[in-house]
Amino acid sequence: MNPSKRIAVAGLAALCLATALSITYPLTARASYTAVPVCRGSAVAALGGPLTALPCVVSLAAPNIRQDMPLDCESAALAVALRTKGFPVTQDWVFNQLPKDTRAAVLSGGYPVRWGDPYLAFVGNVYGSETDFTGYGVYYGPIAAAARRAGASAQGRTGWTTEQIEDQVRSGNPVVVWTNYNFGYSATRHWRAWDGAWVPYTTREHAVTVVGVNLLAGTVTVVDVWQGSRRTLSEPAFTQAIATFGGMAVAVS
Repeated sequence: MNPSKRIAVAGLAALCLATALSITYPLTARASYTAVPVCRGSAVAALGGPLTALPCVVSLAAPNIRQDMPLDCESAALAVALRTKGFPVTQDWVFNQLPKDTRAAVLSGGYPVRWGDPYLAFVGNVYGSETDFTGYGVYYGPIAAAARRAGASAQGRTGWTTEQIEDQVRSGNPVVVWTNYNFGYSATRHWRAWDGAWVPYTTREHAVTVVGVNLLAGTVTVVDVWQGSRRTLSEPAFTQAIATFGGMAVAVS
């Protein structure tokens, strides 16, 4: 396609998008102009192909599940995600799918220097205590594996950004994220796993499920399984919260 035709097609695509948005979203009049809310990343135009759009505001039909064991927040959070996608599992089913490493931590100066690897298994006693280092939790690998065992697709990794998580939810996919129980940022310490891996940890480790996005208001909504209720955070607060574990998350589809 020559440059002039490419520009013309791109212009036509932009015009079609503006027309579609003017129908989809209410117009807000201010003085002598009308503003149409256009969401970040809401449309992708393929030259010669159709426009595809993601909604600006999404609230998934997710259950409010409360964790039933002191340290099984990751299992409860995945149960929320799986049930949202139509897989009728319980948090106990999820927890039973996880490998377990119940060996006691080796402490020095009151802190663990050797312990299990949460990237591979649930570490410690689920009825234990994070602050006493008798129980801890599990990271994205075993949780993603449990989601796949239930029949879902799952993308688990670190490095997720707020925008990427929002786009998953806007596509209909709940996302389990690792954060602090108080939803603030905290620095992490490290222990050396039995397999030699270097494990970041905090005694405030928690996992919740992202089930709602409002790009117009700049908010993210999660099911907090500690309370079994929904909580809405500003995008900056959410970004700060997930930074503790480097954007660790599992998107379920």
